[in-house]
Parts: sequence; C-alpha cells; structure tokens
Amino acid sequence: MQWCKTCNNVQLRDCLPADVLYSDYLYLTPRSSTLEEHYSYLINFLFSGGYLTSSDTVFEIGSNTGYFLEALKPSVKAVLGIDPAREIGDLARSIGVPTVTDFFNSETAKAAAEEHGTPQMVVGRHCMAHNEWPQEMIAGAADVLEEGGYLTIENAYLMNTLENIEFDQVYHEHMFYYSISSMTEMLKRHGFQLVDVTISLVHGGSIIFVARRGETGGEPSEAVQRYMAREDLFLNSETFARFSSRASEIRDSLVQLVEDLTASGNSVYTYGATAKGNTLLNFAGFTSDQIPYCVDSTPVKQGKFLPGSGIEVISEETVAENPPDYFLLTAWNYQKEIITKVRASGNQHSQFIVPIPFVRIV
Repeated sequence: MQWCKTCNNVQLRDCLPADVLYSDYLYLTPRSSTLEEHYSYLINFLFSGGYLTSSDTVFEIGSNTGYFLEALKPSVKAVLGIDPAREIGDLARSIGVPTVTDFFNSETAKAAAEEHGTPQMVVGRHCMAHNEWPQEMIAGAADVLEEGGYLTIENAYLMNTLENIEFDQVYHEHMFYYSISSMTEMLKRHGFQLVDVTISLVHGGSIIFVARRGETGGEPSEAVQRYMAREDLFLNSETFARFSSRASEIRDSLVQLVEDLTASGNSVYTYGATAKGNTLLNFAGFTSDQIPYCVDSTPVKQGKFLPGSGIEVISEETVAENPPDYFLLTAWNYQKEIITKVRASGNQHSQFIVPIPFVRIV
C-alpha cells in the first residue's frame, strides 16, 4: 500500500485491468437481512437530507445483482444499473431492474442518459475503489448530472480499516482506500463539492459520501468537518506502523489457535469464499492440510478451490451432513447472519472463530 501524506490517499501500487477483473465476475451481492437493513438506512439518509426525491431518476455504477436498486425503485421515478458483468446483469434484469452491461464512463453514461433519461443522482457503491481509474467514473457522472445533481459514493472507510486492523480488506480488487480528504480532492477535480457523509457498519465499516455537481452551495455538513478533524489527528506514520504490527499479531494468534485445535483432533472449516478471506488465509499460510473445506452459499463458487491455500469450496447443504467442530469466519462481516443460519439448520455443535479485529471464539 502507498500513502500520500498530502491528501491522505492510500492505494495499491499495481492494479489489474478492469476487463480482466469484471467481465466474468463471480461475486454476487447476497440476499441478506444485513444488507436489506443497510439499503433502508442509505435510502432514508438520502431522502431525509434532501439529496433524493420521488421524482428523481437514479443510475447505479457497478449495480451487480441490482438488489439496492430493487429496494430503491418504489421510491423514485426510475432506476438504471450499469455493470460490466454479463451474467450478473441478466440476474438483475430478471428481478425487474433495468441494467446496461458495460463499464461506466463518460461515453456509456451519456448513451444511458440519452436512452433512459437524465439522472438526478448517480450512485457508486463499493466500486470506486475497485478500478484503477476511478476518475473515469466520476467524470462520467459529471457529464450526465446537471448543476445541483448528486453523486453518492459508498466505500470501505480508511479509518475503519486501520482502526479495526482489517488487513484482510487489502487485496487486488481493492485498489483505493479512501479518506474524506482524499475523496474531497478527487471530487474537486471533476467539479463536485463534498456536502455530507455518514458512517455505516456494513462490510466492517463503510463511509457514504454525498457530493453536489457544481462547487458552490454552502459549507459541508457538520459530519464532514468532524470526521475531517479526526483524520487530521489520526492519519500519521504511527497509525500505519501500528496497523502492520497488529496485523502480524492477529495472524500469529490465529495460526496458533488453529494448530492447537487441529492437534487436539478438532476439525476446522472456513465459512465464506471471499476475496478478503483469501488474503487472511494466505497471510496466515493455511492450506487444505489444516483447513480442508470452505463453505459458501454461491453455487458458481462451489466445487472450485481457493487460490493459494487450495481449500475446496463446498455448499451449505453438504456441510450440514457432517459439520466441523469450528468454522473460521472469513466472511466475518456477516457473523451474526451466518451463526443464525447455522443454528437454524439444526447445527448446535459447531463453534465460530472470528479473526478481526482480534481472534476469538464465539
């Protein structure tokens, strides 16, 4: 990771091409009570702040399965998803969310506006950090939004990542780690003014930025100013050094725990075939010798193997027949939901290892 001490931008040095990452994409936004609650929170925030009205058209960048737009659709005039993954776009259209299969940039944004109408808001949820050139997406939003239109960006927040020692969030697909100061600087370059922010607990701690097209319109909200002041105090060399040392401590604790459990004859599987789970497993050096299986509900991932560790991905139905003694929650951000699902399936035996922000058994 590289850190700019001037604007507090943190990013990876090397980035993979977007077409390699996203044309055939395996991540599917899950049907999740956690996410449904988050959609309600976000929609209420946008309406209560006056950033969104019932007469607005909303475009979403990287809309994936379209579940957010499905939740938003009854409250606005029209919605449109724009996502490059072909099969995922088909899933979104099957639930009634109109979706354009393409990357979002100035050209595709203008074409979408000509066909579907000018949006009053463009939303980019957990995609601005997933692209080597986020400026292209912001420029596309600037080209289709009129003066006074809003761009809403949701992403993992650098402060949460550092404070909670979420080192597993660092992987090839997460190219940027945004602070308020770095996002403010990037937005300014494309004629946007950051006007508000709010923090959500989803995905281990996310920030929602709301920016207005046009650089006039009053001072940013009290929340922007408050979090900015906190960043000024917190983002320094000592914080990054602590992040590094604590990540190593968590790794060592987790390795020792799994070694002790397996030496005592206990079985350990992982739960969640996630990208961040692969960061955790490979940083710890786990292989299928210690952890033979990873449980995941996504059919397209089942029967495959996790890169590096070689752990086989199996279904929830398969593991229900012979559950392990422990699940290592690599999808720890869905901890409550996973535990509830496992217990509801009749499995009262397995215990759960939560690795972040410290290793513990629940």
